[in-house]
Amino acid sequence: MKRFFSLIFLLFILIFFHKETISGTENGLLLWYQILIPALLPFILLTNALSETNAYQVIEESGSKYFSGRLYEILAILLGNLCGYPIGGKIINDFVSNHYMTEDRSIRILALASQASPMFIIGFIHLHILRDTLPLSIFLLSIYVPVFLKYCLLSAPKERQSTVITQKSKEPILIRDTFLHSVEIMVLIGIYVIIFSILLQILLPYCKYDFQKIIFSFLEITTGLNLLDRMQLSEIMKTPLVCALTSFGGLCNAFQVKGIIKFTNVHIKKYLIDKFILSAGTFVIVWCYLKWMKGL
Repeated sequence: MKRFFSLIFLLFILIFFHKETISGTENGLLLWYQILIPALLPFILLTNALSETNAYQVIEESGSKYFSGRLYEILAILLGNLCGYPIGGKIINDFVSNHYMTEDRSIRILALASQASPMFIIGFIHLHILRDTLPLSIFLLSIYVPVFLKYCLLSAPKERQSTVITQKSKEPILIRDTFLHSVEIMVLIGIYVIIFSILLQILLPYCKYDFQKIIFSFLEITTGLNLLDRMQLSEIMKTPLVCALTSFGGLCNAFQVKGIIKFTNVHIKKYLIDKFILSAGTFVIVWCYLKWMKGL
């Protein structure tokens, strides 16, 4: 009953803010169609193909002895950071579904495997938002050093994990299934982008103070970055905030990752806490660089 009345209330909100709802839907669709599909779809197709052809098992068989049973964790973090949101969560979900990784370990590295892709970081954020005010090397270090340090701090398993439980599938791989699974993920991502675009379209006109805009900028990364870019903040505040938002990824990306994960033990609160720790580390690194190296 409570959920029913909540949905009715939401319906009246959308009707009352009908102009903002339409505008937010249009903005979300354009963002999904023009930016996210070209940036994510090739990587989703590739990772689906890798999972369904047992390619990860081949890598594990030849390289696991060098990584003390952590090869799948390293693969998830590496591919997740290279491919961008929310593909790291998808890869981890594939590993858990195929019994390559335990749910407990996957939850602990989920935030580490969820970062913006280097293409987005370099091509959009560094060039168009930061405009070379921060050296690219410092920017990249501020994003990836906290990930590396947090992974090093994770307690090692007491014994080597049994990473491959299932046998290699001998069933034929259907390209159609790979395509359909990829489309399903892209539609899920698009729905969350539209929801948060509508939310921002409704809330932003009521933001009168900078701290409100800063808080709302962390709802969705692309809109949030543009919002921070337009704000009249000092460089020593704006630049670390842009970098921290890049590391955090936005609440919208957190829901995308949560929507892709199929196993039940994952909690978005744990993911958000880990992302906050990583983004705080990014903020501190950039702030210290600007304070002591550039003398701001």
